[in-house]
Amino acid sequence: MNAVERGRGVVLAAYGRGALVHDGLAPRRCGLVGRRLKPVCGDVIGWRRDSASLEPQIESIEPRRNCLERIDSRGRPEPVAANIDRVAIVVAPEPRPDWFLVDRYWAAALHHGIEAILLVNKCDLAADGMAEEIACLQGLGLPCLTLSCRTGEGIDVLRAATGTGATLIVGQSGVGKSSLVNRLAPEAAATTATLGRDREGRHTTTTARRYPLSDRAAIVDAPGVRDFAPPARLDRAAEHGFVEIRSRSADCRFADCRHLEEPDCAVRSALSRQEISARRYESYRRLARLYAMLAKH
Repeated sequence: MNAVERGRGVVLAAYGRGALVHDGLAPRRCGLVGRRLKPVCGDVIGWRRDSASLEPQIESIEPRRNCLERIDSRGRPEPVAANIDRVAIVVAPEPRPDWFLVDRYWAAALHHGIEAILLVNKCDLAADGMAEEIACLQGLGLPCLTLSCRTGEGIDVLRAATGTGATLIVGQSGVGKSSLVNRLAPEAAATTATLGRDREGRHTTTTARRYPLSDRAAIVDAPGVRDFAPPARLDRAAEHGFVEIRSRSADCRFADCRHLEEPDCAVRSALSRQEISARRYESYRRLARLYAMLAKH
């Protein structure tokens, strides 16, 4: 009879039919038992290995506290990472910030009750046109840290902010996410790349990768993106992700007001009085219409 060894660990990265797992001692590659198991970066798993196996096999996945997902090209939910305590949304003067993308990542965090923070990297560069958007988001309750991965400014503050729990770093390609990971966890040796001639970021991370910072903390480097949308699984999901819209929705004439064309809409009234950012409202409209389109298919 073959002796069976069992253990428990955290998925550092998932790929195809296997995963890289940390069991408290060292990372180890694991296969999967069956075809139904689909581990995600951050999952806590159980593995087994008998004397005939070349590598351990993941046989179970513990219930997740949360799982941040995105909509894929077909409108289906696609997991990014599980068991996240904090989402750090990175922007920089270059490439030019996509504030609609920031809105959607913050909305995803709000959907799951996950803490969010805005990281303004490359503060050693001129940040033309960023101050107004940053002030708007801060005023709505999104904390902001200004830093420079190149000079080291603000890194100690970031290290303190990520000192407990698992922090998922997200944002556009080229904003310096992998460089920030290397600053916080030098042993990660995450791949970095310079910006292309068109100043658009190159994708250097292809799957979410978790790096332990201590016994109490970890950082997850997510693939750089040019688009992102959280799945619409909650009732009035778009509204839920915009705090200034949700807070005013109770004063609308209709309980099911979508805040698009309905009469006596408190949200659009606030917009006309410039109490709500026009850009943020347009961001809400784009997400609401995306969900409406997906609901028809």
